[in-house]
Amino acid sequence: MTKLHDRLTAPGQKRILSLDGGGIRGILTLGFLEHIEEMLAKENNDPDFRLCDYFDLIGGTSTGSIIASCLAIGMKASEVKKQYFELGTKIFGLKTGFFQYLFKGVKYDNKPLEIALKKFFGDITLGDAERIHTGLCIFTKRAETFSTWAIHNHPDGKFFPQNKDWPLWQVIMASAAAPTYFLPMFLKDSSGEQGAFIDGGISMVNNPSLRLFLLASLNSYPFHWRLGKRNMLMVSLGTGNIDQRSSYSAFQKNNLMAWAAKMPEFFMHDANLSNQLIMQILSDSPTSISIDSEMGDLKGSAFLGYQALTYLRYNVWLAEQDLKGLGYNFSTSVMKTLGEMDNPKNMNILAEIGEKAAKKYILEDHFVDFKYTHPAPTGESYFVSYKDYGLTFEPYAKKDIPIGACRIDHDFEIMTMEGLMRAKAGDYLIKGVRGEYYACDASVFKETYAKSAKA
Repeated sequence: MTKLHDRLTAPGQKRILSLDGGGIRGILTLGFLEHIEEMLAKENNDPDFRLCDYFDLIGGTSTGSIIASCLAIGMKASEVKKQYFELGTKIFGLKTGFFQYLFKGVKYDNKPLEIALKKFFGDITLGDAERIHTGLCIFTKRAETFSTWAIHNHPDGKFFPQNKDWPLWQVIMASAAAPTYFLPMFLKDSSGEQGAFIDGGISMVNNPSLRLFLLASLNSYPFHWRLGKRNMLMVSLGTGNIDQRSSYSAFQKNNLMAWAAKMPEFFMHDANLSNQLIMQILSDSPTSISIDSEMGDLKGSAFLGYQALTYLRYNVWLAEQDLKGLGYNFSTSVMKTLGEMDNPKNMNILAEIGEKAAKKYILEDHFVDFKYTHPAPTGESYFVSYKDYGLTFEPYAKKDIPIGACRIDHDFEIMTMEGLMRAKAGDYLIKGVRGEYYACDASVFKETYAKSAKA
């Protein structure tokens, strides 16, 4: 087993870093990352501190996948930022000609991005456990099957044996190949069939925080990390929210082309907000935002009363009023260009906005329960059903414990101490010795229980 495998399977607190897509606006994210890294370096009295030391899983979509991969191989946030300036200018500095755009449907040549990524990552593969220091997940979309892929480096993953030899730069290209900007990336799947992969942001995972949470916790995946607000931390970083609001009169004369141009914005906005909504009701979130005027910020609305993790979301609205709060007073013409994903002229100002927003929004108190040094084991264990832990189980039989049972003829739900239980028609509602309710499958009930003479 490798050091990376040991880290991913070790007990204790786990920390996840989630990085949004957003093209050139990824430079804003790096302002947040640099501040977090400096804060943790100071706290640990280690000027060489790196975020791959702190986060056990780093995941990203599109531009977020580039940054995530750089951090995972041990680059400091300040180093990534320096390289990002160079990368952005090269990739988005020269557009293709009109006829190539017309016939190929892309604004930019893939070659500069490919050359830059090869320079960064060389011959590092997805399964390189020596040079990738932490868990890494890259999100992409397989266009011809309409499926979103979470490509990760956990050695126990179902598809890891087939994917481990993929060059890391190719996987990143697959995540960053935004339609109309770049051509798709073609990769072979586990069956040897070629697939066309495009930007992972053309899905529900432009903000990948929810999918990273599921990756870390579901039995289908290999991580199986323990839930709880003091067991799991998610730090999610945006690339700037665009203020899309306008007057109703702007829509009165919309033609077909105008509506078509707006559709991606509607979908991406709702996808991001849906992720935020779900993450806030699953977590203890000191940075929660108002979802809408009725739901509010959902504090005190944890799903089933259980907080599965601590969730920190940092982003900034690229809107006039919000930017004034950071000390800016941009002209209307500048405001219109800030949201562009392929304008390298905005890089300096976006980097500065990220730095200022980080100083305003990120507090040391947010990280107080997740120090870099893992707490000493408490003696408490965490077991996942069907996994082999090498334990010896001795044969026992249940004692004669009186219970009450009632067969229910329709689907039903029960709120228990452990959460919500769902049962189907014909299953039994059980009343335990302490008056607690739980459900029992009809076939299991018949095998386990017999009618008692006791009242």
